[in-house]
Amino acid sequence: MSKDTEMPAEKLTTPRAPVDAGFNPPSPYGRNVQLLRMLGLAIMVGILGALAVLAFHQLLLTLEATMYGLNQGLVADATHLPPEIRAIIPALGGLVAGLMLQYFLGRGKSDNGTDYMEAISAGGEIPLRSSLLKSAASAATVVSGGSIGREGSMVQLAALSGSLLGKALHLTPVERRFAVACGAAAGLAGAYNTPIAGALFVAEIVLGGISVSSFGPLLLAAAIADSVVRHVSRVGPIFAATPGTLQSLPELLLVVLTGIAAGLLGPLLIGALNYAHRTLAALRFPLWLKMTLAGLAVGGLSVIRPEVWGNGYSVVNSLLHQPWLWQSVLLILVLKIIATVLTSGSGAVGGVFTPTLFVGAALGTLAGNAVQLMLPDVSMTAFTLVGMSAFLAAVTHAPLTAVVMVSEMTAGYGLVPALVLASLAGYYVSSVLHPGSIYARSIPQDHPTQTLPFTHL
Repeated sequence: MSKDTEMPAEKLTTPRAPVDAGFNPPSPYGRNVQLLRMLGLAIMVGILGALAVLAFHQLLLTLEATMYGLNQGLVADATHLPPEIRAIIPALGGLVAGLMLQYFLGRGKSDNGTDYMEAISAGGEIPLRSSLLKSAASAATVVSGGSIGREGSMVQLAALSGSLLGKALHLTPVERRFAVACGAAAGLAGAYNTPIAGALFVAEIVLGGISVSSFGPLLLAAAIADSVVRHVSRVGPIFAATPGTLQSLPELLLVVLTGIAAGLLGPLLIGALNYAHRTLAALRFPLWLKMTLAGLAVGGLSVIRPEVWGNGYSVVNSLLHQPWLWQSVLLILVLKIIATVLTSGSGAVGGVFTPTLFVGAALGTLAGNAVQLMLPDVSMTAFTLVGMSAFLAAVTHAPLTAVVMVSEMTAGYGLVPALVLASLAGYYVSSVLHPGSIYARSIPQDHPTQTLPFTHL
């Protein structure tokens, strides 16, 4: 799921109170009443968050059908277009999104609005107008082939539903922050059909730790959202696969090496994204022009390989279920990283979560090709999933979320030991090389996730 989830945000200096502060009244009766309030709030936010995810998804499907006459995915849409049209459409999407952000939202001239990470950390409310404008701009970028994820806006809108509910119910600041956190968990769970990972994402990455008093309601909100989305859309696991297991000592050693490779690549992607944001932000061009030029570059890359379009979801599915030549995987991997860096760096609103999964899947597939030279019977699908988990852990610095998310997305837990080894290797190597995660621009410097757990030993 979302900034996005991954949108740049100013560093916060407002003193933060824990999200679950104030949820521990001294008397048992008071604690029970407060618990019921939390659970009731989580259920309401879970339902509203699911509806927000479904509404944004339906908007994207409608726009895609209107523009291309198909609903087979952006890569299929790009494949059916003439190369010159394929090159231009992302630029047009960047132009539309840039004009909306610059002249309707006033980005660069006034406050950009508060995203859900800021709201949870500092207690601020999420503005309705800016969130809707950002989501509309995100839709324009996504449906035109921009290399960015749709989950960012899904999570933002779901968190917005929690903020609006908190305001309508006149909740306390602590309760409003909690409602926003439940909305974020619901949004990610609804976007990926991963209820446990949705709650863990908020706990590990946004809150900086797992608290017993807050994790249960977060999980409830995520589970409610996942159930509503599954019931309405009739979808199953988004990356259903049967990879088998990786259990022998040689296999596990190669799994760790794959994790180390992910840990080396993760900081490079984080650094490239940060560099693109700084460099393009320093250019004295209007935002709409930056986003148009970035879209044109993405369109040019898609002429080489149409798989550059979109968030990479369909390509990940293909890597899990079809054989690929390693040369093609390597080429698409390089082009996709460039496209994602340009799209995100230009100021586009959206998430890099799914593009991150794509990079990990491609890395794991390349590792699987190399491993099969030594162990011919090893599962290529298993290594693709190992790469996804390891790279996700490397860039988010949240290995537990990575392991659970990949397991939930594939509806299989046989790979958990291998996923744990790879994710821990990717996390520790990446953390040493680059202490800040891919979300470092959106959370305060004193946030618990900004400090490695072993730096105080």
